Amino acid sequence: MNLAGQLSMGIDAALGLFGRKRPVNVMVSITDRCCSRCSYCQIPEQGRSDLTTDQWKDLFRQMADAGTRRIGVWGGEPLMRDDIDELCSFARSLGMYVSLDSNGYLIPSKSEILNNIDHLVLAYDGPEEAHDTNREVGSHEKVIKAMETANGRVRLWTITVLTRHNMNHLDHMMETAARYGFQTTFQTLHHNEKLGGDTSGMMPSKEEYSEIYRKLLELKKNGAPIANSNRYLKSLMNWPDYSITRMEERFHGVSCRAGRMYCNIDADGMVYPCSLLIGLYPEAINALDAGFQEAFNRTAHLPCQACTASCYTEYNYLYSLRPLVALQWHNSVRETDRMMKERSKS
Repeated sequence: MNLAGQLSMGIDAALGLFGRKRPVNVMVSITDRCCSRCSYCQIPEQGRSDLTTDQWKDLFRQMADAGTRRIGVWGGEPLMRDDIDELCSFARSLGMYVSLDSNGYLIPSKSEILNNIDHLVLAYDGPEEAHDTNREVGSHEKVIKAMETANGRVRLWTITVLTRHNMNHLDHMMETAARYGFQTTFQTLHHNEKLGGDTSGMMPSKEEYSEIYRKLLELKKNGAPIANSNRYLKSLMNWPDYSITRMEERFHGVSCRAGRMYCNIDADGMVYPCSLLIGLYPEAINALDAGFQEAFNRTAHLPCQACTASCYTEYNYLYSLRPLVALQWHNSVRETDRMMKERSKS
């Protein structure tokens, strides 16, 4: 997102603090299907049929009309859809910034997607042994090929799920980020009981998780390519119990803006305040039946005010107009663009 877009989002955030409810940022779970089976995720087991191309296009039009500026496309694996290029291109034609989360498997064979999105986020859990243990054998080789394909062609970040298998490989991740020109982001195991897989044996202890976030904060202060804000890293370092992913208190110092500034559309069209509440939010209704605006309007009540999910915590800081967080995210985007231009010339 360029500076003008970031400033527009800032204006939206300011109006939101004065009470305006608008879905500025929408996460779109475009499919349950996936070509991978990660140990901590059971989204593919939901097994629901995809919405059609026309259904998603109609929902995208409704989002644009409702004031959405950015969509984050995820799944499942979005590239499992044959129409993903068409859908992302269509969303951009409506003026929306499009980011896409992927495991990377299909990026080399479907590289046209890089021309139809603004930002690619690859799932990357560290060196081969750690990554393949978290996900599946052969997955590390595939994500590296995706990095090589995307290098210099699109804004590239990674998202790392921190587990006992990769918690001691932060330096390796920083070296890989420097090699392929991307910014890193990090999060805990946080899928809810409906979407999460078997994490027994994967969850670091409270002391281990706290130490990981302390190290990340130190690395970022020393110039490492980490997009997460200092405030997020410091707050997660002090989370009281990492086995509990949500709490009612405003632990991070700001109120949750889910259902007011952002929301999540699930693969069947159901609208939730965020992905942590998928299947757990009785007020949710389907946008295909009621229309997107009405479904979003129904996401007013929140059963929680803080969580361990990196994206939502950062959104809450940004939409609460925390200037240092906004500056750090702006600088991360600017550094990503610098590295991308540098590599596109080589």
